[in-house]
Amino acid sequence: MRLRVKIGLRDAADEAFMGLGPAWLLRGVEKLGSLSAAAREMDMSYSKAHKLVKKLEAALGRPVLAVTRGGSSRGGAALTGGGREFLERYEALDAAVRREADKLFKKAFPGGKLI
Repeated sequence: MRLRVKIGLRDAADEAFMGLGPAWLLRGVEKLGSLSAAAREMDMSYSKAHKLVKKLEAALGRPVLAVTRGGSSRGGAALTGGGREFLERYEALDAAVRREADKLFKKAFPGGKLI
């Protein structure tokens, strides 16, 4: 038996806007320099990735990606300073909650036993 904890953030209308998927997508953009490449790496359509980013930006009231359009030098994307800070804070919260939840789980179910 094991514990599974998912941390998601919701806006004032109780709509989900941040979780592991968007976090992975933003880390992918940081690594690959492209929203489309990050989406492709996750087997996600570009349109879905774009919608996730727009939903996140709407909830935060600020851009999380700085995008350059294509052309001869090809386009790209990078996290904004605010986007990077938000992602780091989300990841820190996620890690802290998981650590605490694991401690509580081990206390409630020593050795992973139900009874």
